[in-house]
Amino acid sequence: MLVTRTDEKWNVTIEEQDNQLGLINTIRYLEKVNDEIGALQPQNLILELNLSHLRSANSELIAQFVMLQSTLVRTDGRLKIVDANPELKSSFDVVMLDKIIGINYLGQGEEDEDGYSYEEE
Repeated sequence: MLVTRTDEKWNVTIEEQDNQLGLINTIRYLEKVNDEIGALQPQNLILELNLSHLRSANSELIAQFVMLQSTLVRTDGRLKIVDANPELKSSFDVVMLDKIIGINYLGQGEEDEDGYSYEEE
């Protein structure tokens, strides 16, 4: 996993090799990120998760995304899921997550301020 941080924004990118290590390692790492955010309680933090290389998702991973969102909301932060692999649309769990946290899929276009993506015309 590749992580870059500034005071206002953390970028977490799931890399190709993370798929080979398995979802449990990804979930554990995201738990650590969640714990760190909970301990630091940074105000207005944007956590951007890049899922372009993620090949599969399960309910535990989805639950971790929801927990991250819950932790961030307490300090006026926000979770943004960007460049998600379009193959994830076939997962029921991901479809349900998209109802809670807007997901921007790879090639979909940029997100607007409201968290939804709009195509340029």
